[in-house]
Amino acid sequence: MRRPRSPLLGWPVALIVTLVTGCDNVDWGGADIAIVPPPPQASGEAEAVAPTEERVPEGPVLYYVRADQGRGTMVPIGEIAGDSLRPIRAEADWERYGQRFIAAHLRPGSEFTLFRRGARVGTFILESSAIPGVDVCPRAPYATGVLELTAGAEDIPEFLAIPKASARSDLPLGVRVELVPDRRMQLLGPILAERLLRARGAPLPGNWTRAMAQLQPFPIAGAEAPAFSATFLVGDSLGIGGDDEGYSLFFIAHPVPQVGYDTAYAAFNPYEQTGKAAPRLADFLDWDRDGRTELLLEVYGTAGSWFEALAPIDGGWRTVLSTQCR
Repeated sequence: MRRPRSPLLGWPVALIVTLVTGCDNVDWGGADIAIVPPPPQASGEAEAVAPTEERVPEGPVLYYVRADQGRGTMVPIGEIAGDSLRPIRAEADWERYGQRFIAAHLRPGSEFTLFRRGARVGTFILESSAIPGVDVCPRAPYATGVLELTAGAEDIPEFLAIPKASARSDLPLGVRVELVPDRRMQLLGPILAERLLRARGAPLPGNWTRAMAQLQPFPIAGAEAPAFSATFLVGDSLGIGGDDEGYSLFFIAHPVPQVGYDTAYAAFNPYEQTGKAAPRLADFLDWDRDGRTELLLEVYGTAGSWFEALAPIDGGWRTVLSTQCR
């Protein structure tokens, strides 16, 4: 659940050089060097510590863009680093961190390639950026700008974005035909969900159709058939608000020859213990260029939402980033 918003300066080493001279003739016998220790520190006197700069991303950053009538609001998700994402987060001074992030990554006129379902669908042209107010957590900088979209993408409500200089140009251009759940997914989804819930001792939904809040196919490397993700909710709805009662179940199912589908990842959130956390698949993209699709989830809480990124690692799936404020 989203939480409320919420070099040492040492003493210089003193070197005293003593020159020894004769009476009539000047005879340099060399120089005696004495190291004098610093005077004792006064009681209660604190050492001064120079502030250190927090690291801002150096590599390309993955962003999420929400569209509204030809314009967009863009927020950073994480710095792409191998098969993981580094968080965009200040440990102390959000104002200083945000200013440095904006100077490095969000300059006016910067262009970002927009993606939807693994295809390039346009460009985000940045006009302005800012740091949210103190009541927002985390206070990651955001940007607003204009969307230039390919035909057919005008009504898409959300995108993933990467700086144009770092974005892949070999991915398909234009809106791809959306994958839709087939009959097998619709039948096997509740069966897999029931198995997962029974293993966790959770009460079963009274109506499986109503409990299945999302069923979304996505392509998976090495398989002709798509995988799919599913969200099941009991005592909740897929959006911000509600209370900390009920639970959510999110899972990923992979195609298995002669079996159909089997669970490859599952996350169960009993709200009384975890607080409300209702995830949905927002989009997918091979953002780290390893030939495998990664997933970005938006997770809804009672007072706001946050993002989580899942990546296929070592034959399974792993959460590589959460932007939830703690």
